[in-house]
Amino acid sequence: MFSLHRFLPALLLTLLLNEVSHAQEAATETRTGEEEILAKPTTNPTGLQVGLNPKESGKLPKGTEELAKAGALASADLDWPTAKKAYTDMLKLAPDNALALSNLGTVEYRLGNVAEAEKLLTKATQINPAIAQNWMTLGLIYRKKGQTHLAVSALSRALHEEPGDPRIHNLLGVTIRDLGWILGAETELQRALLLDPTYGSAHYNLAVMYLDRSPPLIELARRHYYAAIDYGEEPSVRIEERLNPKPNKPKDGPDEVSKTP
Repeated sequence: MFSLHRFLPALLLTLLLNEVSHAQEAATETRTGEEEILAKPTTNPTGLQVGLNPKESGKLPKGTEELAKAGALASADLDWPTAKKAYTDMLKLAPDNALALSNLGTVEYRLGNVAEAEKLLTKATQINPAIAQNWMTLGLIYRKKGQTHLAVSALSRALHEEPGDPRIHNLLGVTIRDLGWILGAETELQRALLLDPTYGSAHYNLAVMYLDRSPPLIELARRHYYAAIDYGEEPSVRIEERLNPKPNKPKDGPDEVSKTP
């Protein structure tokens, strides 16, 4: 059965590359949901075979599972140096394991080593392109580097792998907003909320989009902004000032001065 949405990522990218040439200046900064993306572990210590090159066969070397667990525990504690060591040691035993490359790439990103993270994650996608998490993190990296079209491409591939992940729709929405395609951005954010009505980042970003309309859709923006706050997003002084503008102060004295003969 034909499904338009199945082919949306490719269509989306084509429209962006051919029809959108300049980004609109953002009135208020959107939120990518980066923490939600990076917090979801890629490593499954009991299923590491998924990371192997499909052409290979056999079991992973002894000790790999223990190192994966050690890296996952260190990551949970935000102990990035320890996690880096565990995943580095894991790669020495299984240099072509996509999940090991994925997790080390994420740790390098957390440590601020963006170039190394990009290198590791790119290699992971070459070994196993079906891991959506890698494409999402690459989308974050490309967006931060200002390579917006590459970011859209990576996120479209992530969406192909996991169309039901609201984090991808949210990040894709704010990324194509950078290109100036506001309607497309709103559509992706609305899809994110259809998948997870409690997703605070998507509510927040929709509030930003509605405030950027001309004229702004104040009540829709208000509804999504306060939903975002209810679901854990940090408040924005700038948005609240736009939603609740202070009334103009009345002038002192009468508006007109009476004239005496």
